[in-house]
Amino acid sequence: MEESTYWNRVWKRRMSRRRLITGAALTGSGLAAAAVVGCGGGGTDVPGGNGNDNPFDDGADLEEFAVDPYDARREFTPPPAGTKPFGFLRYQGFDSAVIDRYDPHQTQFGPMYANQSSVFSKLYMYKSHREPTWENIVPDLAAGIPEMIGDPEAPTEYVVKLKPGVKFHDTPDIRKNFPKLAGRELTAEDVVYSYLRQQNQDSPQRGYYYRASQYRAMEKVEATDKYTIKLTSKGPIAPFYHFMADTNAFIVPKEVVDNSDDLLGKPWDSIDTGKLPEKEKRMIGTGPFLWGELSIGIRYKAIRNPEWFGWDDPDMGRPYLEGYIALGSDLNDVNLESNFRQKKIDVAGFIDNPDWVFNMKRDNPELEYIQNWVSGWIGTRFKTHCAPYSDPKVRKAIHLATERQEIVDVIGKRQWKMQGPVGGAIGYWALPEEELLAAPGYRQDVAGRDKDLADALALFEAAGKPELPEVWFANLPGYIPTFVGTWKAFMSANLGIPIEKLRHREQSYQIIAENLTKEECGDNIAMYWGFDNGWIDLDDWVYPYFHSTGSKNSFRVNDKDLDVLLDAQRKEFDYQKRLQLGYQIQRYMLGLQGDGLQKGAHARIDYAAPFLSAVSWPYYKNRVAFPWFGSSYWFAETWLDQKDASLRGRPGGEL
Repeated sequence: MEESTYWNRVWKRRMSRRRLITGAALTGSGLAAAAVVGCGGGGTDVPGGNGNDNPFDDGADLEEFAVDPYDARREFTPPPAGTKPFGFLRYQGFDSAVIDRYDPHQTQFGPMYANQSSVFSKLYMYKSHREPTWENIVPDLAAGIPEMIGDPEAPTEYVVKLKPGVKFHDTPDIRKNFPKLAGRELTAEDVVYSYLRQQNQDSPQRGYYYRASQYRAMEKVEATDKYTIKLTSKGPIAPFYHFMADTNAFIVPKEVVDNSDDLLGKPWDSIDTGKLPEKEKRMIGTGPFLWGELSIGIRYKAIRNPEWFGWDDPDMGRPYLEGYIALGSDLNDVNLESNFRQKKIDVAGFIDNPDWVFNMKRDNPELEYIQNWVSGWIGTRFKTHCAPYSDPKVRKAIHLATERQEIVDVIGKRQWKMQGPVGGAIGYWALPEEELLAAPGYRQDVAGRDKDLADALALFEAAGKPELPEVWFANLPGYIPTFVGTWKAFMSANLGIPIEKLRHREQSYQIIAENLTKEECGDNIAMYWGFDNGWIDLDDWVYPYFHSTGSKNSFRVNDKDLDVLLDAQRKEFDYQKRLQLGYQIQRYMLGLQGDGLQKGAHARIDYAAPFLSAVSWPYYKNRVAFPWFGSSYWFAETWLDQKDASLRGRPGGEL
């Protein structure tokens, strides 16, 4: 069917070179005309009100009042003409947690690339993760959509024009430390460098380029002139356009990279001296915000870039904020509620107890109430070449024995949801929820759960009831190590393992990340329990993790049958056909084919993802936040309304 392909709709709108440069960008002022999603800019009107002062007097379900800010197509409200940038947006979150490396191309875990995303730009960016249509990918550094050369249904060459005049950050400190970079114009050579760097198999950091499988899909990356890049793919690749807009597709200047060890700054565990750590001095991009300061675990501050190119319309004067501050300490519900009530923070959600958020909305109907999936999730990675996890019977037994409902109830306070190989936050690629919840390991009906537990014990016994190596649990957030006792209790009950033989270690993500790259087994990590990243495209969720050449394949999966499926989804441009391949891959990973003991099955076990509720004050306008870290550049759209009555009583300054 003609209209079912990704590219038909884009191809029909292909533009001349002139229009590509001047007219194709859809961001900036174009957002004002985008489809309205949710309740727009966060005003005081409450939908569904019953005419009383408090619309909740009739016991209305809060879900009726939830808006969805995880979409930059929602109604955009600009500040009044002539408004000067005002205030630092403040919130509490994990942005200041240094999970692994500072290098934008070598960061694996989420919080760090929240900060990076407002400092570094990409060729393209997503304005929505809701549908798999390329209309939702819009220019960032690019002047328009790429010119595609070759078969209209499956192009293999892409020509991208850059916006001219985009400048790297320029401050007195940058002039002192990197005089040739400060204020330098970004060119096509910067894009070529950023892409080829991640292909380099000779780099001493090659194991840390977690998106390398995307860039290795590029046969050639060439600068044909100062503002033009030509990309040639290794055959037709359906998500190729997505690769240029993906969460971590940052463009970095080569001046900030130490060529002797291919690092932007030193790894997470280095000791730095000076006003700013060496690695933070190197956080120089072209984004809407400058790297301000990072006090690890306490706060991260970003500062408005006064020279930002402003996407397609610098005259709009964005960013409208002086900057933003993410407070990382005292992350518990008591402090969140207190700080939100005092307006020390402008938006807040729950950590352990959602009741305070519900009550806050009921007591203050004017608040914007937000409810949404998070695409980061809790799961387990195995090194499948390490005994006993090299035996798929052991992995499947753990999958079936895991009490996912307890994870939802205890960690998620019944507000989380079970998750499969692709998260529900990216619902169009995820296995249908009704199918997932009927699958072994997920089903909760009595007969089904009894069978799963009986099968788990039988599989474990058939594998010889092996002793499990020490399980590494992430030490953040705090509810993960707190859950260890519950985990040991149900694993012991369901697999017959004495609790004293269930050994564990609480470990930082930094150590986990470093050790996942190592081949050795023994006392090294072989089973990990904690958070993992959420992504956008189907390929993100499956190819890097499970393909035998995948750049995030810490599992050491080498399954030819799974490789065939993973390669096929990359080559399939028809959306419906690719979706069905995605379902096949997920069923394979869940062991729903054959006897469920294929090499690639259960290499990663997925448990549950947050389904969060949050509130924000009405003076906070144009709130946009996608389902996981990596979209902080959208703070360029947000502003604090000085004329809104709810701003009264908000403390000034940075805090």
